[in-house]
Amino acid sequence: MVVVKKLLLKNKLLVFLFFFFLLLLVLVFLFHNRFIFSDSVDSYTISVNSDFIPENIGACYGNRISCKKVDVEVFSNVDTSKIGVYDLTYVASKGKKNKKLYKKVNVVDNVAPVINLSVDSLSVCPNSDSFDIDVSAYDEYDGDLSDKIKYDLQDDRLVVSVQDSSLNSDSKFINLKREDIVSPQLNLIGDETVYLPLGSSFNEYGYTVSDNCDGDITDKVTVEGDVDSSIAGTYILKYSVSDSSGNVSNKERIVNVYSPNNGSKVIYLTFDDGPSQYTGELLSILAKYDVKATFFVTGLNSSYFHYISEAYNQGHSIGLHSFSHNYSLIYSSVDAFFSDLSSINEIVKKQTGKYSNLIRFPGGSSNTVSRNYSSGIMSVLSNMVGDRGFKYFDWNVSSGDASGRVMSSDVYYQNIINGLGNGSYYVVLQHDSNINSIRSVEKVIQYGLSNGYSFKSLDFSSPVVHHRISN
Repeated sequence: MVVVKKLLLKNKLLVFLFFFFLLLLVLVFLFHNRFIFSDSVDSYTISVNSDFIPENIGACYGNRISCKKVDVEVFSNVDTSKIGVYDLTYVASKGKKNKKLYKKVNVVDNVAPVINLSVDSLSVCPNSDSFDIDVSAYDEYDGDLSDKIKYDLQDDRLVVSVQDSSLNSDSKFINLKREDIVSPQLNLIGDETVYLPLGSSFNEYGYTVSDNCDGDITDKVTVEGDVDSSIAGTYILKYSVSDSSGNVSNKERIVNVYSPNNGSKVIYLTFDDGPSQYTGELLSILAKYDVKATFFVTGLNSSYFHYISEAYNQGHSIGLHSFSHNYSLIYSSVDAFFSDLSSINEIVKKQTGKYSNLIRFPGGSSNTVSRNYSSGIMSVLSNMVGDRGFKYFDWNVSSGDASGRVMSSDVYYQNIINGLGNGSYYVVLQHDSNINSIRSVEKVIQYGLSNGYSFKSLDFSSPVVHHRISN
C-alpha cells in the first residue's frame, strides 16, 4: 500500500512538471520578440513572358501579443523571358536585426505551339507516300518550329504534329483523297510542224513524258503514222500516252514534204549589212529548211568575217554591199565607189576563194542621199558597174527592218507576206544585223513553202529588180 502511494505521488509530480513546461513554452511563444512575416508560401508558378511584379509582403517585429510593423525589402532575379526557377528574397529589418524569407518562382511555358496549314484536304496519287503542302508552326516561346514538324501519312489523312521544348504540342490533320486526275505531260522534241525537202530522210526528233504519279513514262508512248519523204505532201504523226490511272495525252506532228525548187513563184531572200553576231543564227534557220539566200556583205565587223565563208560553203550567194557603208565616202566620186567596192571584194575573195560579181548599192540604186555628195552619180554608177562585169540588184519586197524603229519579228514577217503576190519572182530586202528580222525568217519560209513558192539565191542569171534612178 505504501509503495502504491509513492508511485501516485511521483506521477502527479511528473504531470505537474509537464504542464509547467508547456505553460512556459506558451508564454515564450506569446511574449518572445521576433520577426513575423504575413506570408509563408514557399513558391509559386508564372507563365513565361508574363508581367511579373513581386507581391508586397508585410512583416512586424514583436510577439503575438504586441508586434510592430517593420520595412520589408524584396530582391529578385526573375527573368520572365526565360524558363527556369528563380529566387525571390524578402528581408525584414529592425535596427541591426533582420530576417530573410525565401521563395521560389517557377517560370514555365504552358502555351502550346500553333500549326498553320495551307489546306485542309489534299489530292494525292494512289499508293503515294509523298505530298506537297505548305505547313508552318510557331511557338510563342521557341519561335519558328517548322523544321520540327512531324508527319504521319495514313491511308485517308495526313497527321501533322509538333512539340515545343516544354513538351506542349499541337496536331492537325489533312484529309487525303487518293486519286490521279492529271494527264501526263507529253512534250515533242523539235517543232510540231516540220518542213522536209523532197527526197531527204525524216528522223524522228523524239519526245518526253513526265507524269505526276508515275514519273518518267516516255517508254509508254505510241506513235501512229509514217512519213514518205519521196512523195510530196502533208503527213501527220500521232503521239499518245496513258498513265497507270488511265489519263491520256495526245500530240500531233505535221510533216510537210515539199519540193524546194518546184514552186511556180520564187522568193529570193537577201540580207544586207552583215555579217554580224546574228548571222550564225540565220544560217541555222536556213539550213533547217535547206533554203538558199544571198548575203550582200560589208567590212563593218571583221570579227564575223568567218560567216562569209560559212555561208558560201553552205551554198548561199555572196554579194557586195560596201566596205565602209559610209555614204559620204562611197558616193563622193566614181573612183571612191569602186575603191570601196574593191576593198570588200578582196575580203570576199579571202573568205571564199572567189571574187563576187553581185552588187547591191548602199541605200539602193534609187537612193537620194548620194545627191548630197555627187550630183548624178547613181546614173553613172548604174551603167558603169555592168561595164565592169558586175550585176546589181534592188528589191521589190521590203521587210521594213531598216526603218530605224525597233519592231517585233511578227511585224517584219507580215511586211514580207503582204509584199508577196502572184508574180513570178520576189527579191526580199532584210538585214542580218537585225535580230528580230532574222527571227521572222522561219515563218516566212514556212509561209512560202505552204503557198507554192520556192526559194533560191541570186546569181548572175537571176532576173533583175531595179529601182528608178533618182540621182
